[in-house]
Amino acid sequence: MPSPQKDDHDPFNTRRPEVFKLRGWRWLVFYPVALLLILYLRSIRFRMNPETRERISGIPHPRMIVLWHNRDMIAPEVIRRFLVPERTAALISPSRMAAWQAAFFQAYRFRVVRGSTTRRSVQAGIELMRAMREGYDVATAPDGPSGPLYSYQEGSIAIARKVKAPVIMVMPNCRMAYRAGNWDRTLWPMPFAKVDIQVKIVAADDPLWEKSSTEVASEFRRVCLELTDDPFTFEDHG
Repeated sequence: MPSPQKDDHDPFNTRRPEVFKLRGWRWLVFYPVALLLILYLRSIRFRMNPETRERISGIPHPRMIVLWHNRDMIAPEVIRRFLVPERTAALISPSRMAAWQAAFFQAYRFRVVRGSTTRRSVQAGIELMRAMREGYDVATAPDGPSGPLYSYQEGSIAIARKVKAPVIMVMPNCRMAYRAGNWDRTLWPMPFAKVDIQVKIVAADDPLWEKSSTEVASEFRRVCLELTDDPFTFEDHG
């Protein structure tokens, strides 16, 4: 099926129906690969301060969970160990490649919402707010799905503000890791490596929410970068 043409009168692609899913032979490839990936993730030693873990468990649902896009591949295991995947909705691009990621998150029992800043943004926002009002946490990558690296888009801020949800910034860091050569330098910890998880919580009644979304995004980005420990430098797009 050819891709729908861009509609200049529909800047948010609200009428764009195409959401790619795995079909046919792709499922035969997915299951063994997913099993190997799960076994790999289970080998990693994730560490979080016990006091931080207890504090997170005491925060009522719904909550906004924020990770950088390059931590997406380990995010399911992080959330399985320290949060609640069965009560988490993950925002994943509707693209063809992201269909594999969506299937993997569903294998972890996430509720998956397909959308991005350029495709199904309006529908995805509505679905995420509906999920939060049903008591689901929402997991997002503020620099996804295509960057720039470590930028902070305002869409998730608008949703958290509307629902009055606290934001939990979760940053897994690992020096014993392979870094992919793609735009976001995807983090792949070595098997059995130690991954330290840094966390910052912004309460729903924090005075920061009184500022504009642009100011909140700038502050959230600053905090996320403080939590981030990477062995490389990057071009700062703000």
